[in-house]
Amino acid sequence: MLKKLGKLDVTIIAFAALTLVSWIVFSKSTFRFFLWLTVVLLVAKLLGFLNVYRKEVASKLGKLDAAIASLGLIALFSYFFFSKGTFKFFLWLAIILAVVRLLGIVRRRLLWKIRNRLIISSLFFIVTPAVLITVFFYLITNIIIYQYNSAIFGNLLQRDVTSFGDFADYCIGLADEQRIVQEVERFQRRRDRFMNLAFFREKGGRFEPFFIYPEGLLAKFPDANGVLADFRDGFLRAGGTLYHGVQRRQGAYAALVLETMNQELFDAMPRIGDFRVMFMGAGGSAIGRMSAEGVSVRLEDDAGDAFGKYRFPFPFTFRFWDFDELKQGKPALKFNMFLLINDFSKIMEKLKTSDRSLVLEKQKRALEKEIQAGGAPAELLSKSQRLDELQKELQVLRQSDSQAGVFPISTLVRFMLGLFGFFIIVSFFIGYRMVRVITRAVNELTKGTEKIRRGDFSYRIRIKSREQMHFLAESFNDMASGIGRLLTEEKEKQRLEEELRIARGIQLKLLPPDHFACPEFDIAAVNIPATEIAGDYFDYFHAPGSYLSVLVADVSGKGAKAAFYMAELKGIMNCLQKSGKEPAAILSECHESLQNSFEKVTFITINLVRFDLKARELIFSRSGHTPALLYQAETGECRELAPRGMALGLTHFSQENIEELRLPYRTGDILFFFSDGLSEIMNNEGRMLGVPELRRQLVEFAGLPALEIKERLLAQAIEFSAGQANADDLTFVVMKVR
Repeated sequence: MLKKLGKLDVTIIAFAALTLVSWIVFSKSTFRFFLWLTVVLLVAKLLGFLNVYRKEVASKLGKLDAAIASLGLIALFSYFFFSKGTFKFFLWLAIILAVVRLLGIVRRRLLWKIRNRLIISSLFFIVTPAVLITVFFYLITNIIIYQYNSAIFGNLLQRDVTSFGDFADYCIGLADEQRIVQEVERFQRRRDRFMNLAFFREKGGRFEPFFIYPEGLLAKFPDANGVLADFRDGFLRAGGTLYHGVQRRQGAYAALVLETMNQELFDAMPRIGDFRVMFMGAGGSAIGRMSAEGVSVRLEDDAGDAFGKYRFPFPFTFRFWDFDELKQGKPALKFNMFLLINDFSKIMEKLKTSDRSLVLEKQKRALEKEIQAGGAPAELLSKSQRLDELQKELQVLRQSDSQAGVFPISTLVRFMLGLFGFFIIVSFFIGYRMVRVITRAVNELTKGTEKIRRGDFSYRIRIKSREQMHFLAESFNDMASGIGRLLTEEKEKQRLEEELRIARGIQLKLLPPDHFACPEFDIAAVNIPATEIAGDYFDYFHAPGSYLSVLVADVSGKGAKAAFYMAELKGIMNCLQKSGKEPAAILSECHESLQNSFEKVTFITINLVRFDLKARELIFSRSGHTPALLYQAETGECRELAPRGMALGLTHFSQENIEELRLPYRTGDILFFFSDGLSEIMNNEGRMLGVPELRRQLVEFAGLPALEIKERLLAQAIEFSAGQANADDLTFVVMKVR
């Protein structure tokens, strides 16, 4: 087993054992030290594992997922072994990253569709104003309620101070110690719990107390003849306790009437307003020292009638004289506050019972049920009297409501809430309908593009509305049909191109080889079509020791029609050449054979030569074709041969109009046939190559073999045209006598 474990694994196990031992035997610091070392080694092991299997892990988990998992494990460790603060820190980090990850998933999967994005955005634009308006009215309502409650609370405190002043004035006005004590004792019986009383009489120029309650009260205060003499009424602190009250002096008597300010006093106050008061302590710096945790503890305390149901405290600030802190012999003036906390349950109850008629109706129905249930005669009599009173009050309320048109506030609140909710629902419905029109069109467009991507060009988008999306859908449908039509045309074009390629292959098989050599002649030919197939035709027919016939023909037009006539001409020539007739007769019979298949605008031009190998004489006839060029090696001159002749297929064609030219030939002579596709090649300047230039080149290259002459002439033609495409089929034949 140890052989399978690495050094790092053994170290981790050892430190884990030390961690367990230190947890049982040693201090917490030692335990945490070994635990952290173990965790670090485990992380190192995990990183090594991820490095080995990083491809497999990376394909399943992203960096953010790994971070969330790591923080989750660290938070789990810290929960068992570390402080709550450390645990909360790592837990919150893991939660934040998890929320980010969740938002990413929602964004990719839920918000990928434009439809969902628009719906959520419309909801946002509808809900956000509603929430803001609700929050605004809620805050305004709270502020108004707080201001109202602050006025009530301030009036209650001021009423107490006024009553204390009246009582003090009354007592010292008696000017009799015994009667003052009797009145004070009577006052104490009414308000004994929070009152602090002291009465003084002047003796020898100083005020001496003759009544103190409770005992030890004056121990909290400085000398009554000193700084306390300046106090008249309001709040003060002495001996760490906060009071409010008055001090009165009249003649030889003085009175100090104070009430202790604490939570019990506030809890015992009359429930006039819809609020509770929280006592924040007697210190003037209570605001600065008050922590949020302390406030929350006070708010969530079950004592004092459960402050937990009150929310959003509002400060009631006041000034007080601090007799515990004297500055230059005078008490310091400080600020403090109480917290006023709205009782929303009480407010809601008032809203529910604002319609007095409904409340009385409920009470009436309850009393009727109790009377029907029976009971003691005295109780039934009391309930019957109460029921009569309720009925009379209901009758009066109904009459006054009908006359004054009273509108209960609860009904008004319900109406406003209903109206507000109605507008929200209508806004949501309108927004949803508008978004639905857009998203449905977008969804249809998405489906359409997916269909087109898969090759289904028959799919059409159907949108019934006459808005902009309808025209967009029509444009998409036109585009889809156009693409389908173009693809159909492209397929047809490819089919035709394939057929033309096959036809070109067949045509090339109909033509002889571009190089032909016999003991008497060296022949090289070129045939380059302007389109896929050519209308030009060349051929040679050789009877060894007897004759050699060579022709170049050019069918009017280009393409398939010209190629068809060229193939027909090929067949006719094959038959006529075997007859041994002269060129003029052969051309005449070709005309007779082809004229029935020619269209009115179709004709064929031909140069035909027959070499008599025994007599070493050539017989040349021409049917409207370009002149032939004859290079004579003996003189080194090149001349044009242009005997008279009309093109085949023309109306006035006759054999008598075809002239035969008979000439002897010698070794080194060159006969050159070409079509107008060569002589009429245009350059960039719009100038044609021309027959004179061909004559010059033929003289220049006359010393070369026929194959090299062909290549030189072709290269010169390509260079002259600067690579431009041929406007016509290009054909020429070089015949050099050996």
